[in-house]
Amino acid sequence: MPCMPHPRAVTAAKIPDSVHIYPHMDEDDDFLLSPALKHRHIEAFRAVMIRGTTTEAALLLHTSQPVISKLIARFQATSGIKLFELHKGRLVPTPEARVLFNAIERSYIGLEQIGQTIAELRGTHSGRIQLGCLPSMGMGTLPKIVKSFMDDHPGVEVAIETVASSLIRDGVASGRLDLGITSRKVDTAGTDAKPLARVNAVAVVSKDHPLAGKRAIHVEDLDGHAYLAAGRHDDMHATMLALFSKHGVNPKVVSETTYALTTCMMALHGAGIGVVSPFVVPALRRLGLVIRQFYPRVPVELVMLTPKDVPASRLTEAFIQTLHRSIKEALVD
Repeated sequence: MPCMPHPRAVTAAKIPDSVHIYPHMDEDDDFLLSPALKHRHIEAFRAVMIRGTTTEAALLLHTSQPVISKLIARFQATSGIKLFELHKGRLVPTPEARVLFNAIERSYIGLEQIGQTIAELRGTHSGRIQLGCLPSMGMGTLPKIVKSFMDDHPGVEVAIETVASSLIRDGVASGRLDLGITSRKVDTAGTDAKPLARVNAVAVVSKDHPLAGKRAIHVEDLDGHAYLAAGRHDDMHATMLALFSKHGVNPKVVSETTYALTTCMMALHGAGIGVVSPFVVPALRRLGLVIRQFYPRVPVELVMLTPKDVPASRLTEAFIQTLHRSIKEALVD
């Protein structure tokens, strides 16, 4: 292994003219006695790379140009790497300096992320919360609730995934999601589940539909009418089929849709009648969608999922409080 030059053996001739070694050292004199790199030297090098000159680097670090020059000289001496060339009076980083700078930047980014995380953990006015929810919530009531939360916590980023109940459960169980909002019927293994809301499904039709004039719609009213069914993997699909069979009703199924929002939009355009979660409908009333109570009652029950045996963060707790306070209000648009 080649011997590294002793720091005292490095002369000013090996360093750009704008970088000087000063005879009177400060509290960093122990640097000359040890080959260990110090944070101040790395910090000075990074500042020069970012700003381009020792003078600008000194302004960045709130120190003087001679101090920066001295720190760079010591850094070169200890590392044995030529970091800068002098070209037309300016410092030009060597290829080795650029490689080193990239490695240092990765470390600084990591430290900045740690600092950001610490700031997030200290309070509820910055950070990120990851939510998973049913499409009927994510495309309906939830945006209004999230807006209320963001008004109270303006520095917080809210990420929302609108997916099936099983995917929400998996995301929460793995810790990838901070909070899940899903159907009570989902398998909640690996999570802590708490009741959120229990409401009833509603019927939706266009204002020109023959049933639009009724104050409430009964399952028997659907007999012979075009019916907009939920997708076959949706709990609502099996529930409605059971009701049709029990009451001897034979609607004409004209479509099956994955999302309740699609059902509502088709009903709005006169394609038929649908029975959906009330969480998807509030904002659609202003578009002309007619919403009626549906009988017999079809319960829609939601639960909140959090990672099992893991205390919720301050941000998650704050969002849960907003959710409880706002969910019923959000149903009335």
